[in-house]
This record gives sequence, structure tokens and C-alpha cells, in this order.
Amino acid sequence: MKIQTYLSHLSALVFLSYLVFLFNRWLTSKRNYTIILYTISLSLVSLNLVVSLIYLESYLDSAPLPIVKPYPIVSYVTNFGGVVFSESLSTVFDALSVCSFLLMWIATAILLSQYRHKMGRIKYFSLMSIPLLYYIFPFQSYFGDVFFSLLPSSPVSFSIIYVLIFSATKQVGALLFGLAFWTASSLIHDERIRKSLLMSSIGIVILFGSIEIAPLQYHVYPPYGLVTEAFIPLGAYLLFVGIFISAKNISRDAEVRKEFYKNAESQLTLLKTIGVSQMERELESQVKSVEKRSKLLERTDVPDLEEEDIKEILHDVLTELYYSKGKTVAQKS
Repeated sequence: MKIQTYLSHLSALVFLSYLVFLFNRWLTSKRNYTIILYTISLSLVSLNLVVSLIYLESYLDSAPLPIVKPYPIVSYVTNFGGVVFSESLSTVFDALSVCSFLLMWIATAILLSQYRHKMGRIKYFSLMSIPLLYYIFPFQSYFGDVFFSLLPSSPVSFSIIYVLIFSATKQVGALLFGLAFWTASSLIHDERIRKSLLMSSIGIVILFGSIEIAPLQYHVYPPYGLVTEAFIPLGAYLLFVGIFISAKNISRDAEVRKEFYKNAESQLTLLKTIGVSQMERELESQVKSVEKRSKLLERTDVPDLEEEDIKEILHDVLTELYYSKGKTVAQKS
């Protein structure tokens, strides 16, 4: 269990850390509220993985030796509890989970804001609020669990109903987060970007739906929490690869960027920003490379300098600037 815990948490932390680094780079080029929300939310998820790893390590070390004997069902519902340090980390884990979920929910609501006009504000905010309320409701135990008094009187019925209703709180919210990338993929004709966006959609659903410490607290065999835990690195990897490939393809394809400018759908705002930011980063790196080569050629007294790469980049940028300028003039007129 310890080996699996370390492998799943550390590998997922590597992918998420690099993804947060990419978002920070894109943020320095283009200021965008959605990128800020994604950066902070994924940073909190990364921090949550560290807290979860420390918590599970402390909890497994302090757990009593397993004894083969019958246990009451109450033990499986409430778990055995841990030391004071691990329980305080559990509170920190819940706080970070709520904050990261809220920020990702706000970012998703912004990306899906176009449906506010198609569906109507009442239907839109109702459908958006259901996953949020469903996720936050189980945390009412911190303020006095009104349903926990029913557990001693009818433990079997209460346990079954409680698990059936509230066992998928994170998964429902994760499906909402993946909906933003899934709907964006349906608006793009480029097959490469469509596949990478679908990959991002699956990744964010798996990631936010599998970060959980409660299943490993229950002393049952086999430890079903390991199955959920094993999906964490897969979700982080798919999310990282999907967003990175999307940004790369958008930055290198002027036709796709023009298609984005023509399309006013809100789901594409994030892709526009990261694609242009990635293009600027690649342009800066290539210009620096050309400067180094020119200095080297000046020292070696070579008369001719190949400028095909520079002309191609500048032509791409000028074409895009000309298009955006013409679009601005048309809107003003």
C-alpha cells in the first residue's frame, strides 16, 4: 500500500507541477482570468497531493495491527480514526479540495458562459449549481452532522443510502469540468486538436474524480482505495499531455488561430490564449537562436546568413496581425 501510494502521488505531482509551470509561462505572456483560475486550482491540487501523501503515510504507520475478527458496520462507515497530526492533515486536505474545486468550477462556468444565453440564465445557473451544492453538502459534518444521529438506530439502511447518494460527489463535479474541453473539441475541425482536447477532458475528469483519502482509511480487504488511487497519475498525465499538445498545435497553425478568431464561442478563449502565448514563446526562442547564430557567424566572417526561418515566422505574425486589425476595423464600422 505504501509503495502504491508513493508511486501514484509522486508521479502525478510531477505531471501537475510541469503543467502549472506551463500555465505560469503562458500567464506572463497573456493575462487571462481563466488561466489564473486554472493555475491556482491546479497548484492547490498539487499541494493537496503532498498533504494526502503525508497524511496516508502517517495514517498507515499509526494504524493498529490487523486482526481477523468481525467488525461492526459502523467501523467501516466512520473508519478507525488516526492520531491528532493525521486528523489535522485531513482537515487541511478537505479545505484545499474545496478551494481547488471552487476555482475550477468558476473557470468552467466562465468557459461555458455562452450557454447562459442559449438555455436562459435560470436553467444555466441551476445546472451549474447542482454539482457545486452536491460536492459541498457532505462537508456539513464540520458544522454538525444532522444525519449522523440516525447511524446507531439503523446502521445498515443509513450506510447504504448515504453511500448511494454521496459516494459520487467528486465525480459529478469532475464531469462538469471535463464538459468544457469536450464541448470545445466539438467546435474545432482540426483532428489533432480535437483528440488532444478530448484527452484533456478525460484527464481532468479522472484527476478530480480520483483524489480521495477516505477509501484507504477503512480497514477492509481488499483495499479498494488503491484502485481509485492508481488513477491519479493517469488523469494528471492525460490532462498535461492534452493541454500541452493543444497549445503546440495551435501555436504552429495560423489557419487554426484564424478559425478561433472568427469563432466567438466562450470555450475557445482558453485555447486562444494558450495558443498565442505558446507561439510568442516559440518565436522568442527562435529569435534568440537566430541572434546567437548571427553573432557566431560574425565572429567566423561568414558573409551569408540563411533567413528562411525568420521570414516564415515574421510572415506568419504579420498575416495574423493584419487579420486581427482588419477584424477590429470591421467591428468598429
